[in-house]
Amino acid sequence: MKLVKFFIVIFFSYALSAQDFTNYLEADGLLDNSVNCISIDADDHIWLGTNSGVSFFDGFTWESYSTEDGLVDNSIKAIFASSDGAVWIGTDFGVSVYNGSFWTSFTEEDGLGDNRINHINQSANGAIWFGEKDGISIYDPMVFGTAWTSYSTSAGLPFGGINYINFDASGDAWLASSIFGLIHFDGLNFMTYNTDSGLISNNVRAITVDDADHKWVATGQGISVLDSDNTISNHHTMMLLLPPPDTLNPVVDIELDSNGNVWAGIYVDYLISVGGLAVWNSASWTDFDYIEGATNGLAGPVIRDLAIDSQNNVWVATSTGVTKISNVELFVSDLSKEANVEIYPNPSTSNLIVRSELQIHDFRLINSAGCEVICPSLALFNGLELDVTNLDKGLYILDLKMEQQNIKKSLLID
Repeated sequence: MKLVKFFIVIFFSYALSAQDFTNYLEADGLLDNSVNCISIDADDHIWLGTNSGVSFFDGFTWESYSTEDGLVDNSIKAIFASSDGAVWIGTDFGVSVYNGSFWTSFTEEDGLGDNRINHINQSANGAIWFGEKDGISIYDPMVFGTAWTSYSTSAGLPFGGINYINFDASGDAWLASSIFGLIHFDGLNFMTYNTDSGLISNNVRAITVDDADHKWVATGQGISVLDSDNTISNHHTMMLLLPPPDTLNPVVDIELDSNGNVWAGIYVDYLISVGGLAVWNSASWTDFDYIEGATNGLAGPVIRDLAIDSQNNVWVATSTGVTKISNVELFVSDLSKEANVEIYPNPSTSNLIVRSELQIHDFRLINSAGCEVICPSLALFNGLELDVTNLDKGLYILDLKMEQQNIKKSLLID
């Protein structure tokens, strides 16, 4: 059934059009090209956690903060701009918070459950939640007696810590574990969803919740979706077409834009690094990955974090800089006219010609089992000639790597 869904998605493909990529590097004012995390404040200002401290970008000018300014450590693992205007950062040595004038730090000695922070988020009541290597901590200054509450294995959390925290329509917390799966916390009890429950992988990296209260769970092997009643209803495993041996997509972060589109950051480390983005428009995935040497593309393939501002600009943290994707438009496209790509003859028994007005940087041919197959090719002035003589009969997907996007076409070998 998953395979059928995959090909149905391809046939009703959407495309990205007119998007612009702007990359920011150290030469532009970024503190360090190795960016681990992003958060966007209420004014659409960008806060970046790097390996050398925090960078702030207001769209025009850059500012930097380090231990010299009061940070507890310069290697930033998590960053979050809260609703009251404060900015929280997490490190392996505790957390620091910036109130607009100075930084204040908290460690285990102050009530934090574990100094090693993976993720920061805020609940509807204003409390700040920290995913840690040993569990979760909650900072709520409105709580009488102590502002800190912590949960670890002794409270019912599984071993291994929490990677990510998000909240559903009822205010319940959803926690990501890299070992034991997805954890639902209603304030009293922890309930785990794992592969035995139907989750695609127990290695959960990120979670987002859409307007229908569906939980999109990013894992090391793709995305599982839970309905509003928390029933696992769907999986997405091939948003990007990756080289063998592993065609499943390891998702590092997942975010929603204001139109309800789901953005997934994908990265896998083979002998070479492969990564990119994919976006779901309720019917299909459109993807574009890093293309070395491209003048209008991602800063790098090592995707680490995503954030989306109020204008639906998508900000991408990589190990080699930050990318802003703007003017994104999703539209339904006619497969026969998409990017003016022509393929003939189709069906084919020997050679076929692929022509496009856009430059084709590379291609992959995927069989009905979802595996890449070898296909001899000859570069033409405005396309490719493919020799399909030795291919088995059946349906294939031709994944064309263009300057700004990947375009998929269906082929029939008879």
